[in-house]
Amino acid sequence: MIRYNMFDERVEKFNEENERKRVADLLNKEKQMKVLQESYSVAEVQELFHITEDEARKLVKSGLFKTYCVGNVYRASKKSVEETQKTVNAMLTYQNNKTMTVADMKRILGLGKTAAYRLINQCQFKTYLVFGKMRIDVESFEEWYAGQFHYKKVNGERPGKKYEETIAPTTMAEVLGLPRSTSNDLMNDGLVDFIWVNGKRRILKASFEKWYASQDKYKKVKEIWEVENYVD
Repeated sequence: MIRYNMFDERVEKFNEENERKRVADLLNKEKQMKVLQESYSVAEVQELFHITEDEARKLVKSGLFKTYCVGNVYRASKKSVEETQKTVNAMLTYQNNKTMTVADMKRILGLGKTAAYRLINQCQFKTYLVFGKMRIDVESFEEWYAGQFHYKKVNGERPGKKYEETIAPTTMAEVLGLPRSTSNDLMNDGLVDFIWVNGKRRILKASFEKWYASQDKYKKVKEIWEVENYVD
């Protein structure tokens, strides 16, 4: 009579399960070793691109590279890094040479945080997200600055250079030592020509000088450059 031993069966199943786990662990370790050999750590990406650790971590997680998760740590595929290295270097060069941070813009214009982001939200110039941080395109910022008069750089650099052949009605009034209303009267009467810039009138310098030379009622008390006092 053959006896069925349940204990022996449990031991056998236990051993089989342990063997499966051992083989799975072995394969997993081999796979991890392969991943480690074929990928870069955040520290290695940092060294490769000469960036900060925080920037390297964000770059690895940006979706630009194929990534692996080993434990709780992300690593970037060496192949994908090498394939996109030129792109990343170009992006870093653009970041360093052709963009500025929001903090830079605040300092240049002497703005607080709220005013700076209000200006950014008006989409007056191009912005980009680089490594998860907003950066401002310098060329488009300068183009915007040259086309407006409301904001002024703290270093005194002239705003509105696109319209440097014009003056504000308040400038003309101060040059002549008169109230602003007189400037409005001269424009309204067609004695000086003007254009509209961002919803405000600006007098053409040539027209002002021509009108001034044609009359002897008003005398200058200041020159235009003394009133505007900008750094070119």
